[in-house]
Amino acid sequence: MLSINNVNFNTFQTSTKAIGKNGLRTPNKRLQIFYFNDLHGNTDKIAGVMEAGKNFNNNTTEYDTFSFSGGDNVSGGDVKKNEVVLDIMQNEMRVDASGAGNHEMDATANGLKEFAKGKKIDFVATNVEFDDDAAMRNIVKRSVIKVENGTKYGLIGAMPLDFETCTKKSIQEDIEVMDFDDTIKALQKEIDELKSQGVERIILLSHTGYENDKKIAAALEGLDIIIGGHSHSVVQGASEGENIVLSKSNQPVVITQAGENGKYYGILDVEFDANGVISKVSNQLTEISSRKNPNVEFIKEQKMGISPTVGTIKEIEPMAANRRVKPHAWSNMIVDSMRFELGADCAFLNAANIRKIPTEGKLTERDVTESAPMKNRLIKTKVTQKQVVDAISQAAKETLTSPNGEPGFLFTSGFTYKVDTNGNLLELNFIDKKGRKQPIDINNPSEKITYTAIYDDFTMKEGGEYPALAPKFPVKFYDFDKDKTAIDYIRKMKNKNNLVFSDDNRLEIIQASSLQQQGSSNQKFLDLTLPKVS
Repeated sequence: MLSINNVNFNTFQTSTKAIGKNGLRTPNKRLQIFYFNDLHGNTDKIAGVMEAGKNFNNNTTEYDTFSFSGGDNVSGGDVKKNEVVLDIMQNEMRVDASGAGNHEMDATANGLKEFAKGKKIDFVATNVEFDDDAAMRNIVKRSVIKVENGTKYGLIGAMPLDFETCTKKSIQEDIEVMDFDDTIKALQKEIDELKSQGVERIILLSHTGYENDKKIAAALEGLDIIIGGHSHSVVQGASEGENIVLSKSNQPVVITQAGENGKYYGILDVEFDANGVISKVSNQLTEISSRKNPNVEFIKEQKMGISPTVGTIKEIEPMAANRRVKPHAWSNMIVDSMRFELGADCAFLNAANIRKIPTEGKLTERDVTESAPMKNRLIKTKVTQKQVVDAISQAAKETLTSPNGEPGFLFTSGFTYKVDTNGNLLELNFIDKKGRKQPIDINNPSEKITYTAIYDDFTMKEGGEYPALAPKFPVKFYDFDKDKTAIDYIRKMKNKNNLVFSDDNRLEIIQASSLQQQGSSNQKFLDLTLPKVS
C-alpha cells in the first residue's frame, strides 16, 4: 500500500521558479487548496476566513492553487444577506467553486437562482435533480473543469443525503437529492466523463458529512480529494485510515473538513507522482477568532442599508463550541420572546436554529436576524404533556449520545428540566404565567393536560428531528420568524440600553453516576466542552 506522510512542503525543492496562475507548468505536480465549509452566513466569523483567503490568494506560489468551499456558505431565506456572503467570497476571497449544501436552498431553489445570479463562483452538485433543471444548472453544475498551468482539474459535487430530514418541506418541493447508491453511480459516471475529456485530477466538493465522505471515497474510482462539510467535523492533519482512504481503484483519497461557522480554515498541500497518484500530503487547520470587521459591515450596509438599533449589550455569554449541546442565555431570551409576544403557555426552540450570538455593544435588528436567519414561520398549537416529555426526552437522549450533538437540545420557555450526561430526563417542571413551578410526572405524563405552545414550521415537521412535536391539534401559522418576536421583546425591556444576558439554569445537565456510566458503556459520550474532533 502507498505510504502517505504528513510533510512540510516548504522543505521541498523545485526545479523552477514558476509562479502559479502564470501559465507555466509546475513540473512536480504540486497543488495547494485553501478551504472552508459551513460558514452559515455568519458575517462576524467570515471576516477571519476572508482575511486568510485574501492572504492565500495574494501569495505567489510554485504550484497550482484553488480556493474551495464545502457548502453551507449561507443560512436562511434572506436573499440580500445571502448575496452579501457570495459577494465577499467572490470579490474578497476569490473562491473558485463551492459544494451545494442544504442551506444554499433555504431561500428555495428560486431564491438561490436570485442571489447567485451573475456570480463567478461555480456551485457543484452531481447527485441532485431540480424540477427546473435547465435553469438551475446555470447555477448548480454537475461538474466543472478548471485548468491550472496546463493541468485539468475536474470538480464534482454531492448534496446532503439526509436532505429531506434537515430541511423543511417547502424547500424540498423542487429538489430531489439521490440516495447513497444513486449518488455513487452519478459521481462515477461524471468522473468517467471528465476523464474521457482529458481531466487529470478529480476533486469532490461534498456536503454529505465526514463518515459518508469516507464511504464515498472507498466506493469510487479516479477520485483524488474531497473538500467536505455538513457534519461540522474538525479534521486536522492527514492520517491513513482516517482522512486518507483507499479508493475502489486502490489509490489514496484525501478528505478534509473545517468545523463550522468560520472557526477554522484549512490549507491542503498535495503532490502527485508521475502516474498522477497522490504521494505526499500536508493538511493544516488554523483556528480564528470571531469579531466584527469594518470592511464586512461596510459591504453589508452598502447592499442592505443601515440597520436600526434595538438596544445595547453590556454583557453576553459567547456561544459554546457546539451550540447544540450547551444551553445559552441568548437562546433563552429568544424562546421567551416567542412565548410572551404571542401569548402562549410555553415555547420551544431547537438549539441548532441559532447561528450566532451578538457581541457586546450596539445591537441592531440585523444582529438579531443574523442569529436566527432561517426565515421559518412560527406556529401556535396545543401540545399534550406527553408530547412535551417525549420531545424533550428524545432530543436530550439523541443529542448527548450523538458524536456531533445532533439534533440538539430543545430550549424551552415555560418549562425547566434536568438531564444527565447520558441524555436521560431526570426532572421536568411547568412554570405557569405567575411563575409557579408545577412538577410533571415524567414516567406517566398525561395525554389530557395540554398547553398552548409556540414553535416553528421546521420543528413541527412530521418525521423530522423532533417527531413528538408534529401537531395533534389545529395550527395557527404566523408570517414571521422568531427574530421579529425577539426584536419586539427587547425593545420593550426597561434595560434595553444596558442588556445583560446570562444563563438561568432552566436546562441543567447533571453528570451521570459511575454506575449509570458503566451501564451505558456502549453509548458514544459527547464532550460538552469541546468540538467534535475527527
